[in-house]
Amino acid sequence: NFAFSVGYVGHRATRLHSNFERLNAIPFNALRLGNELLNRPLADVNASERAFAASVGAPLPANNNAVFPGFTGTVGQALRRFPQYRTINNQLESQGQSWYNSLQVKLDRRFSNGIQFGAAYTFAKLITDASEDLLGASPIGSLLQNPYDRESLRTVSPNSIPHVFVFNYILELPFGKGRRFLDHGGFVDKVFGGWQLGGIHRYQSGLPLVIRITRQDAFGPDTTGFVTDIRPNLTGQPILTTDPRTGDRVRIINPAAFVAPPSFTNGAPAQRLGDGSVNPAYITFYSDPNRFFGNAPPVIDQARDLPFLSENMSLLKKIRFGETVALEFGAEAFNIFNRHRIAQPNSDLSAGGDFGFSGIDSGYRPREIQARVRFIF
Repeated sequence: NFAFSVGYVGHRATRLHSNFERLNAIPFNALRLGNELLNRPLADVNASERAFAASVGAPLPANNNAVFPGFTGTVGQALRRFPQYRTINNQLESQGQSWYNSLQVKLDRRFSNGIQFGAAYTFAKLITDASEDLLGASPIGSLLQNPYDRESLRTVSPNSIPHVFVFNYILELPFGKGRRFLDHGGFVDKVFGGWQLGGIHRYQSGLPLVIRITRQDAFGPDTTGFVTDIRPNLTGQPILTTDPRTGDRVRIINPAAFVAPPSFTNGAPAQRLGDGSVNPAYITFYSDPNRFFGNAPPVIDQARDLPFLSENMSLLKKIRFGETVALEFGAEAFNIFNRHRIAQPNSDLSAGGDFGFSGIDSGYRPREIQARVRFIF
């Protein structure tokens, strides 16, 4: 009466909606020119600054007309692939990929002696760098940071759930005619016989956290064409708090675990010294552009919100009047233990005092019980 199965299920997808390409972003080395020089009109750049640009691998056009006749823009605009345009949005880009691997185990007992149950466990991992719906939406879609480093966006999916356990059952209670207890017909069977209890229980891991700093103009308003939010730096502190997971306002994420990287727009001034050279402090501040990108992964697999726990049960009573006529009473209880669920926490480091806090998920409904009567003929 038992059936047991175990198997591997995998899935590989390509050409998914993605958000990689910045068609009109400046070259990566041009970030070393710093915010002030990138926003300075090309015509105002002196010889020392041009030499500095060449030394960091971002040589400047000789003059405005070398960009295109009549150009009057900034250094940053002159270094774009298409300097006659600003940001170019790439619609329906399809360069994303995903990899899914899972171990799936299932155990079933067929109906025997009034008992039927099934149990299923899945151990899985979904890795992706792309969106996960047909409209191209994704929690990591705006966390590219550096369009010249696509590999850093390959991560565990924000929807990857490593452990899922589902248990279901139907139990015919052992009362009434032909049963172990109260084996009588007539009134006794009509009252005590024909009861059936059923349930579906689901227990699964929480979702991983996606920590961001909402800063679409992190490199200045349309200065570089990168157009991206920023990830924070990890400090080494525990990511999750040990605060009690109760109440309508709970701090899930430890703010001390993250710190914002240096702001690209807050560098030392590029003021010309007496000899017209570039300020050494300015050069040092922008010497390593990678410091302006956070080192936290797009999705933090080892830090997840609270597990999902769900129990739904039903009770059924059937009274037969001959072969073809029956009266059925039923009741279903959804979320029978009246569990409340904490929503995903505020994961935007730029939210200040609200960062890391969560509250009751209003979309997760409290216990509901419904009853019904059905006459079958």
